[in-house]
Amino acid sequence: MSAEPSRPTPSTAPRFGVWLVGARGSVATTAIAGCAAVAGGLHPPTGMITETPDFASCGLPPLSSLVFGGHDTVDCPLPKRAEHLAAGGVLPHGLPSAVHAELVAADREIRPGGPLPGDTDGGPGRTDDAWIDAFAADIRDFVRRQDLAGAVVVNVASTEPAPADGSLPPSSLYAAAAL
Repeated sequence: MSAEPSRPTPSTAPRFGVWLVGARGSVATTAIAGCAAVAGGLHPPTGMITETPDFASCGLPPLSSLVFGGHDTVDCPLPKRAEHLAAGGVLPHGLPSAVHAELVAADREIRPGGPLPGDTDGGPGRTDDAWIDAFAADIRDFVRRQDLAGAVVVNVASTEPAPADGSLPPSSLYAAAAL
Protein backbone atom coordinates (compact mmCIF):
# COMPACT_ATOMS: atom_id res chain seq x y z
CA MET A 1 0.00 0.00 0.00
CA SER A 2 1.34 3.39 -0.96
CA ALA A 3 1.72 6.10 1.67
CA GLU A 4 1.02 8.73 -0.97
CA PRO A 5 -2.57 9.96 -1.07
CA SER A 6 -4.23 9.72 -4.42
CA ARG A 7 -7.03 11.58 -6.06
CA PRO A 8 -10.30 9.67 -6.25
CA THR A 9 -11.01 8.02 -9.56
CA PRO A 10 -13.75 9.62 -11.63
CA SER A 11 -16.16 6.73 -11.01
CA THR A 12 -15.89 7.04 -7.22
CA ALA A 13 -15.33 10.76 -6.92
CA PRO A 14 -18.20 12.95 -5.78
CA ARG A 15 -19.31 15.40 -8.42
CA PHE A 16 -19.03 19.15 -7.88
CA GLY A 17 -20.83 21.98 -9.59
CA VAL A 18 -19.30 25.02 -11.19
CA TRP A 19 -22.00 27.69 -11.51
CA LEU A 20 -20.87 30.41 -13.89
CA VAL A 21 -22.41 33.87 -13.93
CA GLY A 22 -22.06 34.85 -17.59
CA ALA A 23 -22.22 31.16 -18.56
CA ARG A 24 -22.57 31.72 -22.30
CA GLY A 25 -19.74 34.23 -22.62
CA SER A 26 -16.28 33.68 -24.06
CA VAL A 27 -14.52 33.01 -20.74
CA ALA A 28 -17.14 30.51 -19.56
CA THR A 29 -17.35 28.73 -22.91
CA THR A 30 -13.57 28.44 -23.06
CA ALA A 31 -13.42 27.08 -19.50
CA ILE A 32 -16.14 24.48 -20.13
CA ALA A 33 -14.66 23.35 -23.46
CA GLY A 34 -11.14 23.31 -22.02
CA CYS A 35 -12.18 21.27 -18.98
CA ALA A 36 -13.92 18.76 -21.24
CA ALA A 37 -10.89 18.55 -23.52
CA VAL A 38 -8.43 17.94 -20.68
CA ALA A 39 -10.75 15.54 -18.81
CA GLY A 40 -11.32 13.61 -22.03
CA GLY A 41 -7.61 13.34 -22.80
CA LEU A 42 -7.92 15.50 -25.92
CA HIS A 43 -5.45 18.07 -24.66
CA PRO A 44 -2.72 17.99 -21.98
CA PRO A 45 -3.22 20.12 -18.85
CA THR A 46 -0.57 22.59 -19.99
CA GLY A 47 -0.38 25.49 -17.54
CA MET A 48 -2.82 23.93 -15.06
CA ILE A 49 -0.89 24.10 -11.81
CA THR A 50 -3.63 22.18 -9.97
CA GLU A 51 -3.01 19.19 -12.24
CA THR A 52 0.66 18.88 -11.24
CA PRO A 53 1.99 16.28 -8.77
CA ASP A 54 2.47 19.01 -6.13
CA PHE A 55 -1.33 19.31 -5.88
CA ALA A 56 -2.18 15.59 -6.06
CA SER A 57 -2.70 15.33 -2.28
CA CYS A 58 -4.78 18.50 -1.92
CA GLY A 59 -8.11 16.76 -2.33
CA LEU A 60 -9.20 18.80 -5.33
CA PRO A 61 -11.92 17.13 -7.38
CA PRO A 62 -10.82 15.66 -10.68
CA LEU A 63 -11.79 17.66 -13.75
CA SER A 64 -14.00 14.80 -14.89
CA SER A 65 -16.18 15.25 -11.79
CA LEU A 66 -17.08 18.87 -12.55
CA VAL A 67 -20.60 19.69 -13.70
CA PHE A 68 -21.22 23.11 -15.26
CA GLY A 69 -24.25 25.36 -15.16
CA GLY A 70 -24.96 29.02 -14.62
CA HIS A 71 -26.87 32.17 -15.39
CA ASP A 72 -26.75 34.34 -18.48
CA THR A 73 -28.87 37.01 -20.12
CA VAL A 74 -28.10 35.86 -23.67
CA ASP A 75 -29.50 32.79 -25.36
CA CYS A 76 -26.77 31.76 -27.83
CA PRO A 77 -26.24 28.03 -27.16
CA LEU A 78 -22.80 27.02 -25.87
CA PRO A 79 -22.00 24.79 -28.89
CA LYS A 80 -22.67 27.73 -31.23
CA ARG A 81 -20.63 30.08 -29.04
CA ALA A 82 -17.75 27.56 -29.06
CA GLU A 83 -17.93 27.39 -32.88
CA HIS A 84 -17.63 31.20 -33.05
CA LEU A 85 -14.63 31.07 -30.70
CA ALA A 86 -12.97 28.38 -32.83
CA ALA A 87 -13.60 30.39 -36.00
CA GLY A 88 -11.89 33.34 -34.30
CA GLY A 89 -8.89 31.24 -33.27
CA VAL A 90 -9.66 31.30 -29.54
CA LEU A 91 -10.43 27.56 -29.36
CA PRO A 92 -8.62 24.94 -31.44
CA HIS A 93 -10.32 24.03 -34.70
CA GLY A 94 -12.39 20.88 -34.19
CA LEU A 95 -12.63 21.21 -30.41
CA PRO A 96 -16.29 22.35 -30.38
CA SER A 97 -17.38 19.20 -32.20
CA ALA A 98 -15.11 17.00 -30.07
CA VAL A 99 -16.68 18.27 -26.82
CA HIS A 100 -20.18 18.89 -28.23
CA ALA A 101 -21.93 16.58 -25.74
CA GLU A 102 -20.31 18.33 -22.78
CA LEU A 103 -21.25 21.76 -24.16
CA VAL A 104 -24.85 20.64 -24.67
CA ALA A 105 -25.01 19.21 -21.14
CA ALA A 106 -23.73 22.48 -19.66
CA ASP A 107 -26.07 24.53 -21.84
CA ARG A 108 -29.06 22.61 -20.46
CA GLU A 109 -28.04 23.84 -16.99
CA ILE A 110 -27.97 27.55 -17.86
CA ARG A 111 -30.81 29.62 -16.45
CA PRO A 112 -31.92 33.14 -17.41
CA GLY A 113 -30.02 35.90 -15.67
CA GLY A 114 -30.87 39.50 -15.06
CA PRO A 115 -31.74 42.22 -14.52
CA LEU A 116 -30.97 43.64 -17.93
CA PRO A 117 -29.37 47.07 -18.36
CA GLY A 118 -32.05 49.73 -18.50
CA ASP A 119 -34.53 47.84 -16.33
CA THR A 120 -35.97 50.54 -14.11
CA ASP A 121 -37.45 48.41 -11.34
CA GLY A 122 -34.93 45.57 -11.12
CA GLY A 123 -36.63 43.78 -13.98
CA PRO A 124 -40.13 42.79 -14.91
CA GLY A 125 -41.87 43.03 -11.54
CA ARG A 126 -38.88 41.87 -9.50
CA THR A 127 -37.22 43.52 -6.57
CA ASP A 128 -33.57 42.97 -5.69
CA ASP A 129 -34.69 40.44 -3.04
CA ALA A 130 -36.80 38.61 -5.62
CA TRP A 131 -33.83 38.36 -8.01
CA ILE A 132 -31.60 37.06 -5.21
CA ASP A 133 -34.18 34.47 -4.18
CA ALA A 134 -34.64 33.32 -7.79
CA PHE A 135 -30.90 33.04 -8.42
CA ALA A 136 -30.33 31.15 -5.15
CA ALA A 137 -33.17 28.76 -5.98
CA ASP A 138 -31.58 28.05 -9.39
CA ILE A 139 -28.25 27.19 -7.74
CA ARG A 140 -29.87 24.98 -5.07
CA ASP A 141 -31.95 23.22 -7.73
CA PHE A 142 -28.82 22.58 -9.83
CA VAL A 143 -27.03 20.99 -6.87
CA ARG A 144 -30.08 18.86 -6.00
CA ARG A 145 -30.94 17.71 -9.54
CA GLN A 146 -27.35 16.84 -10.38
CA ASP A 147 -26.78 15.17 -6.98
CA LEU A 148 -23.66 17.26 -6.39
CA ALA A 149 -21.48 17.29 -3.29
CA GLY A 150 -21.36 21.08 -3.55
CA ALA A 151 -20.91 23.92 -5.97
CA VAL A 152 -18.81 27.03 -6.43
CA VAL A 153 -20.10 30.19 -8.08
CA VAL A 154 -17.72 32.10 -10.34
CA ASN A 155 -18.64 35.42 -11.91
CA VAL A 156 -17.15 35.63 -15.40
CA ALA A 157 -19.73 38.10 -16.70
CA SER A 158 -18.90 41.36 -18.41
CA THR A 159 -18.41 44.44 -16.31
CA GLU A 160 -21.50 46.48 -15.68
CA PRO A 161 -22.30 50.13 -15.15
CA ALA A 162 -23.30 51.21 -11.66
CA PRO A 163 -27.07 51.52 -11.40
CA ALA A 164 -28.19 55.14 -11.25
CA ASP A 165 -31.35 54.37 -9.29
CA GLY A 166 -29.78 53.07 -6.09
CA SER A 167 -30.58 49.41 -6.80
CA LEU A 168 -27.91 46.73 -6.50
CA PRO A 169 -25.90 45.91 -9.63
CA PRO A 170 -26.51 42.41 -11.03
CA SER A 171 -23.09 41.22 -9.81
CA SER A 172 -24.15 41.99 -6.23
CA LEU A 173 -27.43 40.13 -6.71
CA TYR A 174 -25.55 37.05 -7.93
CA ALA A 175 -23.06 37.32 -5.05
CA ALA A 176 -25.86 37.54 -2.50
CA ALA A 177 -27.55 34.50 -4.07
CA ALA A 178 -24.30 32.53 -3.89
CA LEU A 179 -23.93 33.32 -0.20
